Formats: sequence, structure tokens, C-alpha cells
Amino acid sequence: MLTEAEIQRNLDAVDDAVAQQALEGLTVPAETVEDMRRIARGEMSSDDLIRKLYSRFPNVPIFQPR
Repeated sequence: MLTEAEIQRNLDAVDDAVAQQALEGLTVPAETVEDMRRIARGEMSSDDLIRKLYSRFPNVPIFQPR
């Protein structure tokens, strides 16, 4: 189980990642940001998110499993 400090550190990292994308002129979909926050809180695994992204973007070549 994650401590409150670890959760806050993880949530800060999510905010930083989203802000970095904004600086690059990109927008992270709200659903993806919320999934990232779930991972940060330990409610979901990164493997779960990858599977969701595969299903959410089936026609994007980069997201095709190898």
C-alpha cells in the first residue's frame, strides 16, 4: 500500500507530465489523465492502462501490440 507522501509524489508527477505535454502543444485526454491518477493512487496498474489504450485507440499503429 502506498503512503500519502508516495501518492502525492505520484500525483505531482502526473501533473508534471500533463503540463509538459501542454508545453509541447499537446492535450492529454481527460480520461487518460484520470487513469494516470488512478495509477498514481495505486488503484490501477500501468498494464491496465496500456490495455485500455489499446482498446481506446485500435487504429493507431503505435498502439498495436507486437
